[in-house]
Amino acid sequence: MRTASASNRPGELSHGVAVALPHARQFEIHSAQGLPYRLLVAVPPEPAPAAGFPVLVLVDGDALFATALTTARLQAGRPEVSGVGPAVIVGIGYPGAAPFDAERRRLDLLPDGGGADRFLDLIETQLLPVVADLAPIDRARLALAGHSFGGLFTLHALFTRPGLFRSLVAGSPSIWWNDRAILAARAQYLRSPAPIVPPRLLITVGGDEQTTDALRFPDRATRLEKARMVDNAGEMAEVLAASGRLDCEHVAFAGENHVSVIPAMLSRAVAFTLAEASVRGETAR
Repeated sequence: MRTASASNRPGELSHGVAVALPHARQFEIHSAQGLPYRLLVAVPPEPAPAAGFPVLVLVDGDALFATALTTARLQAGRPEVSGVGPAVIVGIGYPGAAPFDAERRRLDLLPDGGGADRFLDLIETQLLPVVADLAPIDRARLALAGHSFGGLFTLHALFTRPGLFRSLVAGSPSIWWNDRAILAARAQYLRSPAPIVPPRLLITVGGDEQTTDALRFPDRATRLEKARMVDNAGEMAEVLAASGRLDCEHVAFAGENHVSVIPAMLSRAVAFTLAEASVRGETAR
């Protein structure tokens, strides 16, 4: 990381310089429909494992990439504690300065009208090959994580393309969307043949996303209670865990709301998707 150098005169700063995330690069790519995307990729400086680096892909990359990258580097710095080793971190974002592009993310992350399927095509056929050109990757250890609409998109990816990602993290998934239409996709997934290698799913939510937030923001109470963020997340995890088709975990972070929960979700997402012992089904020591 580059920082401003100190001035020779006490209390006076020199001109600052831009700060960059180490080992991270930014690219612009276009979808088959001509839509531009910002691709953020961080490749570890260490030599890749024999099978290649595991990869964590984040939607809403403009908002999530920097926190996830820092979290991954911190955990990889103590592998004897975390079980996390070097990994490629990928963020998919959009042109512009906003952390969330409301219009574009609705087009990409919601299953309505095939938008989520087109976005999955982009990830599978364009983005992952770009990442593979930048570093050797382990396609048996691909992971996907998203928050809110991104969490719903993660569930859609699991239900419609269960073999694409080994591990998935659905943070505060918007299960309420379109009268919980995602439940129909879940039902079809549970009726389909079980995959040879069961996927792994982590569902997280902030403990204050439902009743406590409704009390704090009375003007939003009806919408928050209807969304049932906490209840929907717990029920989804319960059904999927009971199916026996996948390894499903569920975490509700006490005291966190729909926004404050994001760093906690990303910390748990890194451990869940990148810790080698977790992938092997063992308990890290």
